[in-house]
Amino acid sequence: MGDAERKARAAARLQSATLLRTRLSKQEQDLSPISGADAISLVDRLTRESWSAAGRDIPEYARSEIRVQFVAGRLT
Repeated sequence: MGDAERKARAAARLQSATLLRTRLSKQEQDLSPISGADAISLVDRLTRESWSAAGRDIPEYARSEIRVQFVAGRLT
């Protein structure tokens, strides 16, 4: 697949992506809750393990440079 074809497919995906909104079901009680430094440590470890398992480097960009776009809308 050539570069032009890849870019055309990516552009087409941007035009057709659909996000579905739903409501979450009732949350089960956490039998082993953690908070504070332990919670931050767990998130850090899981993040590093996930990126490593995917064979990818952890992104190094500022929070202000996160590549997402939020679109305002009404909640139903």
